[in-house]
Amino acid sequence: MTTAAILALFAGVLAWPVPRLLARAHWPSRCPRSAIVLWQAIGLAGGVSALLAVIAFTFAPLSTDLPLGVLDHADHVAAGDPLAGLGWINVIGLGVASALAARLFGVLALSTAQTLRHRRHHRHLVDLAGQDHGEHDATAASSARPGDAGDGGCQPPDGLPACAGEIHRRGRLRVLDHPVAVAYCLPGVRHTRVVVSRGLLAALAQDELESVLAHEEAHARGRHDLVIQPFVAWQQTFPFLPPARDATAAVSLLVEMLADDAAARRTSCRTLARALARLGVARFPVPAGAVGITGVSHGRAIRSLRTSGYGRVLRARAGSARRWPGGGLNDQGGRDGAAGHLAAQPARSSPIHAPVIARISRLLEPTRRAPLWAHVAIYLTAAAICAFPAAVLLAT
Repeated sequence: MTTAAILALFAGVLAWPVPRLLARAHWPSRCPRSAIVLWQAIGLAGGVSALLAVIAFTFAPLSTDLPLGVLDHADHVAAGDPLAGLGWINVIGLGVASALAARLFGVLALSTAQTLRHRRHHRHLVDLAGQDHGEHDATAASSARPGDAGDGGCQPPDGLPACAGEIHRRGRLRVLDHPVAVAYCLPGVRHTRVVVSRGLLAALAQDELESVLAHEEAHARGRHDLVIQPFVAWQQTFPFLPPARDATAAVSLLVEMLADDAAARRTSCRTLARALARLGVARFPVPAGAVGITGVSHGRAIRSLRTSGYGRVLRARAGSARRWPGGGLNDQGGRDGAAGHLAAQPARSSPIHAPVIARISRLLEPTRRAPLWAHVAIYLTAAAICAFPAAVLLAT
């Protein structure tokens, strides 16, 4: 019973006060990568501790040692008497443990499958809706002499900076004819798409466009969608817990800061800040399965996209593409991803409630980067949090 009580208390601390305090802290912006590792340790250790606490409570009558209690229960199951030695309250605990594990893993699987489906569907749409640009640019590239553009003869589409040539050459770039300024990526193992609109090309200068493309490429290379996905599943598992929402928003902000750092190294902090300021006030929706320049806001953007003119035009253009001679869906599958996003939320005391403003402030007034010892301390803390449940089992 002592083991169950300690693990339950530890899981409760990691499920409520720790995420709330960490989500409202400002120091993670100085070391976003280390802070993400700490968030992952908190989520993993909290879930494991909760399951172990219920299991320890269930098998306490069989043995004070949890592994031995589990082995005794397995022997009873093999002998055809699974409830031997268990009281009715322990049987209830066993049911709770089974239900909790099924919900945790079931929601994760369903959430991942849903985002896979959204991403695959939207990848087909942008491939069809942007097909006219792809054919035009492919024709221009085939007629160009090798070395004309310095990237194998492949020129970027009109209105995009030269750095877009490499993205375009790999078949990742899609340009959509729509006045709304949109920029996002659909990450994948082999079929990544970086999507921009003509409205974005008209709204931003060349250096700003370069910073936006570098930001999206950083999302694709780092597979930031895989970092966010477990926290999305946690939020969907416990939607009634504010810390679950805070954790998802905080981790989403941190991965945006990681991409900001990569884009700022490519151009400059002020250039990216100008692009964010222009796009952050636009409140444009980005579809499910995408990771975009202005952050991640789960749920609302999906509904906004379905009712927006951008969504209707994209579906209409995709429908017309299916009727073109030789047109059809590309056989490109998706991978895990996070839901779409909206930008420029009202400012509050915490960075997670005004993510675009927090990122612009960070770029315009760069804070002193965390020293090496701070990163080491964060990693050691994360390791200690993950090791604590095992240490409790060994000590009790």
